[in-house]
Amino acid sequence: MPGSRIFFALVLAAAALPAHSFGGHARITGDDSWVDSTHLIELRQGSPLSQKASQLRSGSLELAGGESVGLRGFYDAQWKDVHAMWMTQVTENIGILFGGSTGERAQKYTISPSLKLGVLFQARPSPNLLLSFRATKTLGGSLREKTCTADYGDIGGVQKVNCRLAASTLDPAETLQYLVYQRPLYRQDLSLTLTYTY
Repeated sequence: MPGSRIFFALVLAAAALPAHSFGGHARITGDDSWVDSTHLIELRQGSPLSQKASQLRSGSLELAGGESVGLRGFYDAQWKDVHAMWMTQVTENIGILFGGSTGERAQKYTISPSLKLGVLFQARPSPNLLLSFRATKTLGGSLREKTCTADYGDIGGVQKVNCRLAASTLDPAETLQYLVYQRPLYRQDLSLTLTYTY
């Protein structure tokens, strides 16, 4: 997937930028230029939706000739979803958060790429007290399972069916309601942190 490789290369390049914090709370300081005030604060591969997709590959289905085929090949992705987020300082106390994910694709499911935007605000009511507020919104990034085409012979004919339930006693059309469609967790996230040092 060329798009994923390009995105990952950009993430690695951005990782060379100086960072005040990695994967935790960003510390806003007084950098002047846009480049100097932009920092990578999160980089990870895999997600809860990736784990959900990997759980779908257990089991097998039976072909028209009677042979059994495991589902693993249908639900194995060569590339796991990569998430990255940066923060750009706007003022001494305000930062803009932005980032996204590459998405993930296998033969029978997709996790679409996502875009994440947000804001970080911090205030220091007293020398020992730091108040941080963070709000983010994620667009895209949903997990969607695809169908299989099954031949049920002279009676049923060729129909679309949930791959994992093709050999079940359910009507093929009924299995479609069990196809997985799930949006990412914490699509709208608000957090308030109070830190006291002593």
